[in-house]
Amino acid sequence: MTIGDGYDGLLFDKVLTPLAGNGRRTAGVPTDPAAVQLALQLTEMIRASGLKAGQLVASEQDLRSRHDTGRSVLRQAVRILDERGVATMKRGAGGGLIVSPPDPQSAGRALAILLESRMQGPHALDRLLNATDTHVFLTSTPRLDLAECERVRHLARRLSQNASASLPRANEIKDLLGAIRRLVKDPLAGLAYQVTADYGQDLAPDSVVAGGQDFQRAWWDALLEMVEAQMAGDVAALFDLRRRQLDVIRESQDAWSAMDRDNRLVPPIESDPQRRGPSSPAERLARELLRDVRRLGWQPGARIGGAGDLLARYGVTVGTLRQAVRILEQNSVVRMDRGRSGGLVITMPDSSKAIERATQFLGQTAIASEDLASFRRQLILKSLSAFCERAPGDRDRTLKQATSSHVFDQLGALSGDGALELFLSIVSVAFPQSAEGGVRSPKLLFEALSKGDAPRARRIYLEWTRGSDEP
Repeated sequence: MTIGDGYDGLLFDKVLTPLAGNGRRTAGVPTDPAAVQLALQLTEMIRASGLKAGQLVASEQDLRSRHDTGRSVLRQAVRILDERGVATMKRGAGGGLIVSPPDPQSAGRALAILLESRMQGPHALDRLLNATDTHVFLTSTPRLDLAECERVRHLARRLSQNASASLPRANEIKDLLGAIRRLVKDPLAGLAYQVTADYGQDLAPDSVVAGGQDFQRAWWDALLEMVEAQMAGDVAALFDLRRRQLDVIRESQDAWSAMDRDNRLVPPIESDPQRRGPSSPAERLARELLRDVRRLGWQPGARIGGAGDLLARYGVTVGTLRQAVRILEQNSVVRMDRGRSGGLVITMPDSSKAIERATQFLGQTAIASEDLASFRRQLILKSLSAFCERAPGDRDRTLKQATSSHVFDQLGALSGDGALELFLSIVSVAFPQSAEGGVRSPKLLFEALSKGDAPRARRIYLEWTRGSDEP
């Protein structure tokens, strides 16, 4: 899997339609096909050259000369590379196109949106989060580096002191969460955490953040305690603090639901620069547009509104609307149709493209074999439990579709949990050598699953892994 795989077709080339009746036009232009092609060429060049994160690809002038292209096309191509986390342009002396470090943000965003299109409710990713926590708390926490723990601890304390009676800004909290993920040094777990964070933020949109100071304070306080528990290697405290965070979210559901149903509760997106929502107005607007998509039931072809309608509804500038639409288009959530009867229309995310983006990210990282085995083990254990929670008749019908000799490879689909299925698919695509293969006692496992006996099914699996050559 190369860095460039899957770029073609993921890139949007739509433009907002002229705004009827107000005399203004959008400032955007369609993405030039030459820019798309140049982005692909630069991606392949970076891959073939073996350049590492932080290294210079070439100066802007060198790139224009080498590829015989104009400044506009090059800058569009660089924007594409930046959005995909491949490279970014550094301005000034000694600047140029710089290889970006592997970052789960782009892949995590695509996966979160894919899951949002399939699942309902804020707790649909609880099993994935629990599997990730179990792996990280038991496997990664004991081996954390003291000096790096100190740096994360210092960052958390500084943010808390700077905020005094209020709360840190969303971008500061995001920085802390990123530092915690880097502390763990497990790209697969980091991707899972990125997905759960984006999913949760989408289902608690900016309208919730505006009225949720009590919720935010309780969640933030638990996060600060988790940093201390990481430093101490206190696994029991980490699990307890995660439960506290999830309880805070559950207790806020009634208020969230009311806000999510009422457009009047959507706060101004651009008028208050001191707001503590997501880091930019375009991202806040993209999340509010996702809210509209959810309210319309993710029905492909359903019209959210015309450009003029959306500008009036959210009180944003044309530039912010254009950027928000770009964010959603690149994740295959919407398209902007032209013409008097056109407007922003719902589409459906493509699972294969989201998985490709995840495997691109993982292909740029190094994952320890023991971390891969541990994370996959927790996904399968959670899948076994999820399957046993299904109704007896549903279990029987589903088991008839399974192949006994490769049942562990099918557990994601059998579990009925879309998040577990998605991540097991990512693991199998990115690391095909980790496939389980045959099971020595499939009859015993099938009997336990048929009876809904999760403890016995999990123990059968654990005994099998102890005697296997699992990576």
